[in-house]
Amino acid sequence: MALPLERTLKREVVIDGTPYTVTVSPLGVKLVRKGFRKGRAVSWRALLAQAEPTAEPEESDEEAPPAGG
Repeated sequence: MALPLERTLKREVVIDGTPYTVTVSPLGVKLVRKGFRKGRAVSWRALLAQAEPTAEPEESDEEAPPAGG
């Protein structure tokens, strides 16, 4: 069972050898290069608006062949 997101979570991720801080909050997500102040932020609503369904179906795990067979 998933827990509700009530507080801000910060994690580090390395992308192409460069460390970034990912901040996940109830308001949205932010990605900032480590050691810098400005980064890219997106609200959850904006993220959903960008993920509207398209005319072409996405590939899903259901269509994948069974493992080991």
